[in-house]
Amino acid sequence: MEDPLDLRAVDWRNIEIPGSLCKSPKAISLRNGLATSVPSDFDGPEPDMPQDVAAMTKDIFYGDITGDDRDEAALPVLCANHNSTAAGQRAMGILVFDGDSQRLSVIGTLTSRQPRLGEPPNFLKVTRMKAGRITATDSFYREGDPNCCPSGQAMETWVYQRDRLVAR
Repeated sequence: MEDPLDLRAVDWRNIEIPGSLCKSPKAISLRNGLATSVPSDFDGPEPDMPQDVAAMTKDIFYGDITGDDRDEAALPVLCANHNSTAAGQRAMGILVFDGDSQRLSVIGTLTSRQPRLGEPPNFLKVTRMKAGRITATDSFYREGDPNCCPSGQAMETWVYQRDRLVAR
């Protein structure tokens, strides 16, 4: 049996992530935490607007949610129209990785479960990872909120069942 990958030793700024969060048809290669002009199905000022993708590597959260006594890692990722402002942000989510077989594998993608009323996406921040569950603060926009400042906040929980994360 292979030794698991030590996720705390991964160079998160230079990895490949799935393209699904940013509606890209292919995997996204991050360099120094960024990828620019990624092909995407998101519409912006024009159809199929390329995305700039940023991994918020300083906000990685570690904890054992699979119950195997090894940490998983939660990596926040932001997708925005190429060269845009906050109004061009299209998606924000948290990719949850496991390193069980000497390679990174995504066991779930967390996204806001609150209605999206503002231009920028709602924002998740992991607050706790423990056996069987992950909890995040969901900052969301209410009617009339400026792009800078979502006024809503909720706690969201996902549970680990049958090798995947499920919203609870």
